[in-house]
Amino acid sequence: MQLPADIHTWLKVLGALTTGIGSILLAWRVKAILKWVVYCLVAHEQSIDQLARIAANQRQSDPIVGGVTKHLLDIESKLGFVLLILGFALLGVGMLTTAASYFVATGL
Repeated sequence: MQLPADIHTWLKVLGALTTGIGSILLAWRVKAILKWVVYCLVAHEQSIDQLARIAANQRQSDPIVGGVTKHLLDIESKLGFVLLILGFALLGVGMLTTAASYFVATGL
């Protein structure tokens, strides 16, 4: 295997790698965020159903869930936010590096 010697090719490879890593990080964060949104919606609906049962003088069959948004905000304010920003940054750096490879190749 022969490695390329020109900077143009290395910039393209680096741009593709950082764009790919950034895209994977963003996809992973979106999946995690959507999972927690679904958890919050399910807990919200369950709580509304139980409050409707109480209002109708029926027996409560499940617990009323509280504090879900607090847990969601705690999780998202730590590592999740950093990974989201890192994903966007890597995506941007990858695009700029790929664009720079074009300018290096054309001699601008």
